[in-house]
Amino acid sequence: MKKRGEITVFLSLSLLCVFALLCVMVESARMAGSRYYFQTAVNGALDNLFSQYHRELWKKYRILGLPYESQEEIGSRLESYVQKYLEVENWYPIELEKLEISRCDTLVSRGGDLLAQEIVDYMKYGVWSELELSPEAGLSFVRDMEEAMESGKLAEDYTERAKEVQKLEKCVEKIAACMENQEDRAERIARELASDDAGGFRSAAKAFRREAGRLDGLIEDYDEQAEKIRKKQGVSGKTTEADGPYAAYIDEDGARRLEILEQAEITVRNLELLSRTESLADELEEAWEAEKEEAKKRAAEENGTSLKDRLGLSWREEVGDLSLGEAEALWSDFTHTTMVVQKSKGDEEKRKLLDRIKDMAQGGLLKLVLPEGAKVSGESLPRSGLPSQTAAGKSTDTPNPLERALIHEYCGTFFTNAMSEESHPVQYELEYLLQGKNTDRKNLEGVASELLLVRQGLNLAQILADPMKREEAHNLALLIVGITGIAPLIEITAFFIMGIWAVGEAIVDLRELFRGGCVPVWKSAEQWQLSLDGLLDMGEKKSCPEKEMQQSGLNYEGYLKLLLFLTDHQILQMRILDVIQMNLQREDSRFSISNCAYQVDILGQACGKHVFFELPIVDNFVEKVDKYDLAAKAARAY
Repeated sequence: MKKRGEITVFLSLSLLCVFALLCVMVESARMAGSRYYFQTAVNGALDNLFSQYHRELWKKYRILGLPYESQEEIGSRLESYVQKYLEVENWYPIELEKLEISRCDTLVSRGGDLLAQEIVDYMKYGVWSELELSPEAGLSFVRDMEEAMESGKLAEDYTERAKEVQKLEKCVEKIAACMENQEDRAERIARELASDDAGGFRSAAKAFRREAGRLDGLIEDYDEQAEKIRKKQGVSGKTTEADGPYAAYIDEDGARRLEILEQAEITVRNLELLSRTESLADELEEAWEAEKEEAKKRAAEENGTSLKDRLGLSWREEVGDLSLGEAEALWSDFTHTTMVVQKSKGDEEKRKLLDRIKDMAQGGLLKLVLPEGAKVSGESLPRSGLPSQTAAGKSTDTPNPLERALIHEYCGTFFTNAMSEESHPVQYELEYLLQGKNTDRKNLEGVASELLLVRQGLNLAQILADPMKREEAHNLALLIVGITGIAPLIEITAFFIMGIWAVGEAIVDLRELFRGGCVPVWKSAEQWQLSLDGLLDMGEKKSCPEKEMQQSGLNYEGYLKLLLFLTDHQILQMRILDVIQMNLQREDSRFSISNCAYQVDILGQACGKHVFFELPIVDNFVEKVDKYDLAAKAARAY
């Protein structure tokens, strides 16, 4: 019997196709698995890398950052971690071709926004109930402090302008003295004319002209001083309603200025009158001289007349003495000035006491407000290498009020200030966040000046809102000025007194804060500490009075946290990085927060090797491809 193999061959070929199809399907599944495995290797490498955060940075400041020397060094570490996955013998033979870092953001990137985000993430868990001020209350206080700072600057400006106006009044006094001198010379002219003394009249007229000639120069001095005030106000010709009494001095139609110009017009009229009087007196004298000569001639022609008669008595009997009565009558039209300056005794002494308080606040403020025996730190900060000096990125996120409040609370928790019991090499860290100076002393001085300005503005607002305090200031202004009919100067001086009063109360407030006490943002009448008599006493003794310590309100640290709201958020974030770096560098001089990564994005490229495609039964069914490309992206951030 002849045997046939068609079925066997058919089945064999069919099974080869089935096995080849199965191998292709398995290889396809294995390739998908290799891609997943490679992605897992890349993800695992990043996880391994980010577990190596800086321990001291977390321990001291609760900030996560990955220290590194260079991006190449990060890439090398990542490659080694990926290779450990790829070296395992399994169904996924993979060869790494390239691993590149597509992005590496550090804690200083984007103006410190990443640091701020870490701070907010840390602070919002379990800290909210401990906030000294809610964001809403904080924002309200911040608005008050912003307005107070503007008021403080305005008070400073008006105080300076009050001094300029006082210089103007000195010019006015000189002009008034000049007019008084003209009055004295005019009276002398009248006396000489009444006594028909032509020589004395000419001497008096010369003295009058000399005194009147000084007036133009004095008015020019006044105009120059007024122009200085006008430039400081940014006013060209007219003042605004807010400038109030200053308009009387510097406006073209201001009452005080018009009074000055009136004196110039009076002087011009009187000089014209003097010229006419001199002309008339000359005419009268010439006529009298002519008559005298005629009388002398007639007397000489008479026979028997003695020489004495001919030269004297005879002509005097006929002509008489020179009479300047008409000139005297003309001079009676002299225009008298109404400008009078009357000063009371003791005004200069009180003004000097007030000026002394201002000088005390401007020079040696720390010595004035710090408790006796307190020492100021003399530490200096590094002059180079700080993130705020080297980082070039710009902030792209603006923290909302809640985030700002949390960041400021973080600063109060982790950074020291002048009242902290904890000792740091650079002691005034919160003050540095506000001022950014390179020494502790400069930072403390800057904060003290800023606090003084804020408290001055707040105190001035309360004085202006209190009718009794305004009345007290007005009464003292009347005593100091001592000028009748000069309402603008009285008003200016009253505002000057209120400004100095606000400064004096602010000095007392700062003294309270640096003693460890509290000061309310807005005070009640009972919480006001300095009377006007106490203010003058402060100026006399050149010292800040000791008051009973208050326990209500904000303490020194609380005010610093509020002041942080007035600091640009990017500047604040970079200065926080400065302080962190400075402190950690004292233990590790190589530490740089600029080399602490926050986020890393990587792209891995590899090639996989086929396993089932290399079988002879599959080789004839697929193209000759030994390898295939793999790619994986991964990103991690703290």
